Amino acid sequence: MSKCVVRNEADALNRKLSVIIAEDQEVIRRLLENYAKQLDLRVVSSIGSGDWLVEDCLQFEPDLLFLDIGLHGIDGIAAYKKILESGLSPYLIMISGTQDLKLVLEGMAMNCVDFVPKPVTFDRIKSAVEKARIMIEKDLVYTKTPTTKIIQLKSNYRTIFINENNFLYATKIKGEHKTIVTVDGGKDTGIEASNSLTDIQSQCSEHIFSPNQSSLINLKFIKYAYASENLFGTYVIQMTANNVEFNLTRRKRKEFESLYAKYQSEIR
Repeated sequence: MSKCVVRNEADALNRKLSVIIAEDQEVIRRLLENYAKQLDLRVVSSIGSGDWLVEDCLQFEPDLLFLDIGLHGIDGIAAYKKILESGLSPYLIMISGTQDLKLVLEGMAMNCVDFVPKPVTFDRIKSAVEKARIMIEKDLVYTKTPTTKIIQLKSNYRTIFINENNFLYATKIKGEHKTIVTVDGGKDTGIEASNSLTDIQSQCSEHIFSPNQSSLINLKFIKYAYASENLFGTYVIQMTANNVEFNLTRRKRKEFESLYAKYQSEIR
């Protein structure tokens, strides 16, 4: 199911769908841009690299993806798998001149609406987009959750985009202007980022909570909370990942209880 979700269903069914075009041949890329505009799609990015595709999908969260298999860097299918692993699943229209049946079948097995062979024609693209609109509108009617937040981290002179759904927790490195961010499915050592905890939290929903001055946690991954044996009035929050524990200060206790109760009611 796609992550293209909005709060108002009436607005959702009337809005322009966003699309990213990933095609390594510039002439075909420009042609697809023109077709997309004729079909009243909003082109948010147009690139020829598989690596750029992953970054732009995390940044723009498109509804739809025009994807060529043969891209610069990593191929289109490998790039789309990375996008799926990040928690996003834009609807896929595959556009390719490949004769490799294995690659075509692999692409069709993913979130693929249609396969458009080259040379590309307007009528063929129009038919594929109409199929996508029908599928997207059905999902919009039945989906109630808010849009996923994407967290932007600065790490070793490059930018890393993380889906909030995969954010586990973050801790400030004592005495340094650095933060270690731990991600579900990521390295055990975490991601070293130059972002402050305040900056990270400002990019998130209220599901990312600060139990103390040195930490951020995702309410989604809490195992349980219990009273500390060492300090009266203080609680300990244990996470599902590696049973990592965080102190919940007395000052933050009421805020935590309120937010966690709200989160629990949302997922029931």
